Amino acid sequence: MKLIPFIQTIFLSVAFLFLLNSCHDDFLQEKVYSNITPLNFYKTEQDAKAALASIYNAVRNSNGFQRQVILAAEYPGEATWPNNSGEAWRAEMDQFTWTTSSTGFYQIWSQLYTLINRANTVLTYIDNIEFVTPGLKEQVTGEVRFLRSFAYLYLIRFFENIPLKTEENMEEIDVTNQGTTDAVWSLIFSDFDYAKNNLRPRNTGADVGRATAGAAHVMLVKAYLTCAGKPWYKSEYWSKAAQEAKAVIDNSAYGYDLEEDYERVFLLENEHGAEYIFSLEYESNMGQGWDWPSFTGIRSGDQIKLDGWSSLAAEEDFFSYMDITDKRRNKTFVIAYQGVNNPDNSYTYPGNISLPHYNKYIDRNDVGNGTGDYAINHYITRFSDLLLMHSEAENEANGPTENALYGINRVRSRAGLPLLTTAGYTKETLREAIFEERLLELCEEGHAWFDMKRMDLMTKRIRKYRVEEKHYVFPIPQSELDVNPNLEQNALYK
Repeated sequence: MKLIPFIQTIFLSVAFLFLLNSCHDDFLQEKVYSNITPLNFYKTEQDAKAALASIYNAVRNSNGFQRQVILAAEYPGEATWPNNSGEAWRAEMDQFTWTTSSTGFYQIWSQLYTLINRANTVLTYIDNIEFVTPGLKEQVTGEVRFLRSFAYLYLIRFFENIPLKTEENMEEIDVTNQGTTDAVWSLIFSDFDYAKNNLRPRNTGADVGRATAGAAHVMLVKAYLTCAGKPWYKSEYWSKAAQEAKAVIDNSAYGYDLEEDYERVFLLENEHGAEYIFSLEYESNMGQGWDWPSFTGIRSGDQIKLDGWSSLAAEEDFFSYMDITDKRRNKTFVIAYQGVNNPDNSYTYPGNISLPHYNKYIDRNDVGNGTGDYAINHYITRFSDLLLMHSEAENEANGPTENALYGINRVRSRAGLPLLTTAGYTKETLREAIFEERLLELCEEGHAWFDMKRMDLMTKRIRKYRVEEKHYVFPIPQSELDVNPNLEQNALYK
């Protein structure tokens, strides 16, 4: 069972309360029978759960992690392109022609701060709640702080100079984004650390899909790794990232491991398997699905029951780059299939499919009631991501040692590829080998642009378009600058 039933139940309850609040005794005069405000809402454990559900709901918004965040992290990479479809922002991201007014930046910025504001509101009023279940207050606080730091980690990786908001409704205040970086990083580390120490190692039953201590621990590793790389270059965090990554790998309570078969990682029936750490949760036939299989599916290709849009496709060079012996290839890309509605028709790439497409998030057993109602989850992080982060941190801290090869070789072994040896690499060449392994293993999962940025590889690896130093950071949205005189544009966009 997923998180979705939990969210849906809570939202129905809250919606009913607000419906009660809208009563009138005649057409001309309103008589207020009740009024829900933060001051009188946060009283019971059920109120705390409803408020927590509203934060999870903000994560799954299309302006956030349901679409725009993933696209912003994928399109500027070398593996994925928008096939010239949809909104102009997609092509701008793919071709490095974005501007301060490109639509996606405002959408991501505003949605992530909406998430942060909801989290800040809960943290402001949580002491007003009478908790009777032992440990529940710490559990709710841990999940709220996890989600707040989760949003901040993406904001600072995208935009770098961002306002720090830790109180309710700070969007109504003209907060500066100058001189805030150290405080933002401190909050991210502190929130993830609190969640790591107060959440359950793993969840079961109806709680599956909610943040865990393991997820917080892995996101703390990702935060350390990010802070150590470009543009912050706080090298002391390489060893911290390596140490914490190894602690997660060795923690039997978390129970993480690689699936033996790469294809099983992306099956609907196994979406909470051994490799799962944290995902966006979806469910069909109850208004809680999403359209990613349609978004990536083949247009007029009879690939899935409801037609695909070919709006996120694989680059031909990337398709050709993956070794044909790589065991990930048949699940990463569409190679061949029989039509769903016309099973006598065969489709192949290369062949009668004109462009390479991803196959990762296509499970033909995943059938909802429309093109936006698929149930398959989207990984934020999984165990192979952690293994590769461990290799990266070890390499940066200590060079190409056996410890540095441990994670990448586990990933390569499952893929059926030759193992790397220390004799063949310097720190610099192993860094790029780790990047390439991440690209092959994690393509379409929202890591590519962050990896190129952290490793300072964007201007080196992107050859198809003109890439400048400014493309290592996104601009502060112009619409935000227009309304907040205390914001300053990132230097390379002035």
